[in-house]
Amino acid sequence: MGENKTDKLAEVSTEKEKKVVLIADFCKFYVKAKGNYIMRPVKAQVTLYEKAGHFYKVKDDYALSYEGYKLLNKVASISTVTPQKVMVDEKEQPNPYIERNPKTKMIETVSIRKIGIGFSLAGNVTVIDKTLFYNIYSYFIESIQAKMKRVEWKSGKKTDKKLYPDCAVTGTKDERPDKPGSWAFFDTVPPLGLWINYENKAIIDCLNEHTQRQRFGDRIAQTIVERNILKDHPAIGISKIQPQEKGTPGSQRAFVTVYGYRHELGPPQIDEILAQAERGSQTIEMEAEVIEEVRPEEEEEAIKEAEKDQKNEKDIEEKKKTPGEMVEPPEEYYLKQQEAKKESEK
Repeated sequence: MGENKTDKLAEVSTEKEKKVVLIADFCKFYVKAKGNYIMRPVKAQVTLYEKAGHFYKVKDDYALSYEGYKLLNKVASISTVTPQKVMVDEKEQPNPYIERNPKTKMIETVSIRKIGIGFSLAGNVTVIDKTLFYNIYSYFIESIQAKMKRVEWKSGKKTDKKLYPDCAVTGTKDERPDKPGSWAFFDTVPPLGLWINYENKAIIDCLNEHTQRQRFGDRIAQTIVERNILKDHPAIGISKIQPQEKGTPGSQRAFVTVYGYRHELGPPQIDEILAQAERGSQTIEMEAEVIEEVRPEEEEEAIKEAEKDQKNEKDIEEKKKTPGEMVEPPEEYYLKQQEAKKESEK
């Protein structure tokens, strides 16, 4: 078996037992018995499609999206659970903890904690514990600053010319910009702040994004945390991929090989592992992190995911309605009414 360089299932027998082994280039996987459940090794080559939103381009690299990680997780089998409490300002709060504007009731901050439970390649229980403090206002300011930094490109080269020169200005509240525009002031580090030209297209885009954050802040935060858990768990453990060569931009494919274990862990066992993780048990591998920074493209992808989820929910609700409950019943509804009327007149 040592000479076999391809992945295959092989059998190893002794007088007392018979085990199935998955041989990979870097290790061997054995069927393992842990307590009252059996773990069986699995291997799959997963095809990811750019058009399906499984990955996206970031400068010269390609990053996996939340949808891509969810697809890989069908093999890795990482269970994502939500603890009951999250620490906010050194106090325990319900998880997730959402703060809303007292007047508008829109979301201002989301504090969320998630735990991913799965197995390492060695078959050990591994827990990834992530906490995110999602401040809507901070991301709004960062999105404006990103627009201010954007420059024009010509012939594939970066220039020194600003792409949105009149979108915003740094200053104090008493220093209104002396240039045309409709200006409003937002604090950053008092007394400093940003004067934004809210009629500028770049700022209108930032305001639209800000509205989406306020509406879907809890969903966006959840997507960001779960994506980071799947990215960092050793059962997947990848963040960049390389699409097939000569693929058409926007329609490329990538292949990822995922190894994992099929197991018989049910809700009671998952709950027990979660309890051990929260107690800081030494019997499981655990990694805890507070997510300090989220890349703009990662947050943008999470916003799109939240919008898609809401659209899917609306479509499901619309299908549940009777024609009479719909804003505009389907055409066949009126046709059936007309046919029923003709039948009654006969």
